[in-house]
Amino acid sequence: MRYFLRFLPIYLCVLPAIGLSQSIYDSLEVPGFRQYKPFNEKIDVGNFSHDRLNAAVFFCTNEIRKKHNLNQLKHNAGLEAAANLHSRDMAKQGFFSHTNPKIKKHREPKDRALMVGIQNPHIAENIIEGFILGYTSGQAVIIAGKGVFYDKTNTPLPVRTYLELADNLLHQWMGSEGHKANILSADAIEMGCGSAIYFMEEFNDMPAVKATQNFQWFVPVITE
Repeated sequence: MRYFLRFLPIYLCVLPAIGLSQSIYDSLEVPGFRQYKPFNEKIDVGNFSHDRLNAAVFFCTNEIRKKHNLNQLKHNAGLEAAANLHSRDMAKQGFFSHTNPKIKKHREPKDRALMVGIQNPHIAENIIEGFILGYTSGQAVIIAGKGVFYDKTNTPLPVRTYLELADNLLHQWMGSEGHKANILSADAIEMGCGSAIYFMEEFNDMPAVKATQNFQWFVPVITE
């Protein structure tokens, strides 16, 4: 029950982050989260907050589940830690897969869950790659220096907000039956999301992210 989407296979990772209080998961709810100001700020690629994107993806996922009359998933910090671990490994080690070919202890979703202290992993995992700029794979662009892109009207490609990027990632996942099944599973009860920024070296340093959703099915997470 693990599914993924793939776009451009070029990787180089940097991992700066801005801390986001875990209380955000207690203080926000669907649908009010869309008014949360930090979600609506443009992404600064030099000071990327994976915590902020993780939270936006979490709430967008629950928003979709609510529209389908499904239970709201509870946030779990251990699942988020495992998801962040995998997203960073994919970006830093240059692969895109549920199976980590580089680090044996991080090999499968269950292994990563155990690494962060989850004793009873029942993990379903979604992974994806997405663009920080308002770009669609295959779109014609004008390249003007490293990391600088214009559309065919000579207008700079816009930088997405955290919420816009989260919506884009969910839109792609929901367009794939396997990912959609995980997102809408009635067996899911807890979730954590992870992400890492990287730059596509062979595509003029196009800024992008790798993102992971970890769902715990059947029983609540037990941690050490």
